[in-house]
Amino acid sequence: MLQMLLISWVFALLRVSLGQAQVPIQANFDASQFQGIWYVVGVVSDDQGFLDSKDNLKMPVVLVTPLANGDLALKFGYSTPDGGCQKTDTTFTKGAVDGQFSNEAMAQTEIRVASTDYKHFTVLYMETQKGGVRTSGCSSTPVPQSCFLKGPRRCNSWCPK
Repeated sequence: MLQMLLISWVFALLRVSLGQAQVPIQANFDASQFQGIWYVVGVVSDDQGFLDSKDNLKMPVVLVTPLANGDLALKFGYSTPDGGCQKTDTTFTKGAVDGQFSNEAMAQTEIRVASTDYKHFTVLYMETQKGGVRTSGCSSTPVPQSCFLKGPRRCNSWCPK
């Protein structure tokens, strides 16, 4: 409960101050502890494309794998209305410091792991360059096996055991 309050508070701060302050990067970020399956449980953004489609978006399951060069490989799985799973692969390219990344394919010029305890929550900050700066904060949290819904369970089938 306390963690959900913390995440809600961080969302509120990010939403109020998007682009107005320097967002910190997790001190001593360790990509090897960050690996695993994460469940996106909330997103805020001022990107018009996101705002126009947010009511139809599904929250993904994300498999994060650190690569030898410091990049992060991500596999996203989204439940589809027909009970299937849409999969997307992407790479977060390591930035100047640990915990800082970018993703040219998604026009994300700045991705920061702002805060994480590696087990219960992560807060990411992202800037997107598409005709102007768009910023969004994204909170991801792992969900215990007992809480899986039917759709995410199907998406997990492509994740290595």
